[in-house]
Amino acid sequence: MRLVIENVQRTFTPIKTFRAAHGLPDEFSIALFEPKDYTGLGRIDKAGSELNEIRPFILDAIPTHMPLQEWLSFLPNLSTLFQNKLDEMNPQVGLKSDEIEFAVSGFSDVCHALVYGMIRARSAGQPFPTFEQIYEDWLNTTVKISTTVHSYLHIDAVWPVQIVNTAFGRTGLIIWTDSVTYYVQDNLLACPAEGFMFGLLNEVATRIINATDQPSS
Repeated sequence: MRLVIENVQRTFTPIKTFRAAHGLPDEFSIALFEPKDYTGLGRIDKAGSELNEIRPFILDAIPTHMPLQEWLSFLPNLSTLFQNKLDEMNPQVGLKSDEIEFAVSGFSDVCHALVYGMIRARSAGQPFPTFEQIYEDWLNTTVKISTTVHSYLHIDAVWPVQIVNTAFGRTGLIIWTDSVTYYVQDNLLACPAEGFMFGLLNEVATRIINATDQPSS
């Protein structure tokens, strides 16, 4: 995982690798510092089959060819379809209305970022951006560092620790030792729908790019 922290792109070390390198116990994780309250939350982690049923409806709704500028008028309809399908699935999942709105907003934001990136590329006579570029840029706009500074006693040193949040919740730790600042990825308490959203948006982006004439070089 890579995220921009303080205007610098940081590469995050997987939590298991970090624990092994420093002789830390398995309980050293985001949950140790900021446990998650699951009261009233939906069960989207149990809704794999329902989520997969949404994919073909979204993908089949995307035209096989469309002029670049027309995508901006089309995307609200695609986002509405996504919301409708989530609403249909929700009796089996139990998401709150704001959780559905959050998912739809993220879907819409990434799709619009893609099309605006394509428009800029065409104006500059450059190739369309990749989905990975667009998604990473969007995810970085959602990065927030928790204001609380936790303390962890390791051997004879106290490490200050802060939690890194993105659109999908708590995803990492910033850990200061005497000599090095570590950036550690820990998805234990992150939204379980992130993988689904990434995969769906990747497929949507691929279809939009393939359906649009590439800029001339």
